[in-house]
Amino acid sequence: MVVLHIQAAEQQVTTQGQAAIQTTLQAARTAAIAEAQRAATDLVLGAIVTAETQVANYELVRDTIVRRSGGLARLVSVQAESQKDGIYTVRATFAVSKEPLAQQIRALLDRTGDPRVLVLLPETLAGQPNNSSTAEALLSTALQERGFRVLDPSQTERLTLREQALADPKVARDVASRFGADLIVTGTAVAEPNAVVPEALKSAGLLSYTAKLNVKVVDAITGQQLFNQVLTGAGTGASPHAAGQMALQRAVGQVETPVASRIIDWLAGTGPAARRTFTVRVSGFPSYRAYSAWLQGARTAPQFSTVSSRTFDAAGTEVQIEFGGSADALADLLEGMQLTVTGVTGTEIRATYRP
Repeated sequence: MVVLHIQAAEQQVTTQGQAAIQTTLQAARTAAIAEAQRAATDLVLGAIVTAETQVANYELVRDTIVRRSGGLARLVSVQAESQKDGIYTVRATFAVSKEPLAQQIRALLDRTGDPRVLVLLPETLAGQPNNSSTAEALLSTALQERGFRVLDPSQTERLTLREQALADPKVARDVASRFGADLIVTGTAVAEPNAVVPEALKSAGLLSYTAKLNVKVVDAITGQQLFNQVLTGAGTGASPHAAGQMALQRAVGQVETPVASRIIDWLAGTGPAARRTFTVRVSGFPSYRAYSAWLQGARTAPQFSTVSSRTFDAAGTEVQIEFGGSADALADLLEGMQLTVTGVTGTEIRATYRP
């Protein structure tokens, strides 16, 4: 049973979620609430797509947005919760923001493609480097499940890239050129044994570990840092690997949705990640005088923070524009400034001059 309460910018939805009790009751409760949250988002999204958008591949759009938009459903209250036969059930009400969902649909449909994401998270477990980074694998999988294109270099390449990322945090531009990445998710993941272990764990022969995860999301073209957060997680297990892996898994679980939401902000041109530098490549200027006149007009446009000329030659021009919106919004503006946009990819726009 689903109950709807219509409001202006939000829709309150009451849904049910269930999760298997595998570790602790709290973990199962959290998973059940997350399942109810997805169901609430799914319900509101379906109404928006049906009412506002004629989409041939409706199921693809619906599936992609639902998996990405967990942060758009705000928990209002939990009406009931119970546990039976190893299943935890929650019935809760969420306030689902309709406007951002509609914006995401439009952004997804308007773009020529999703950003290419490379995840590089060097990891140490009890002071020893872990070549098969648990945090990296978990976060890569989480982003893939939300519909993002995650690059997959070979294991040898990945090890080299992790070392470079540790030695030089500004490695993003080099990685972008070599692998075609639009966004780099990097940082560090460390799992260490706890100095103090409860007697109950000692008696059970279990180890106690804490993981510290520092995650950054970087625009690979401009080097702009879109996200930076440090999270911790606790884990127990019969071996250092098991305890450390559980701690890392819990830390990654806390950052999956915030990272995906920030990438959505970057993609749609909203939120703290919105203002960034776009590279605009233009061909067809008949002379430097024509280019200079166009450039002056762009620099006086109130929508742009800065406009910088990088190159002008027979092959065309390259201009960098700092703009607080999406690539699609910038393309629309440029269309009104004697340019015909021929391509939009990540933060790069290609266009031809129209006298």
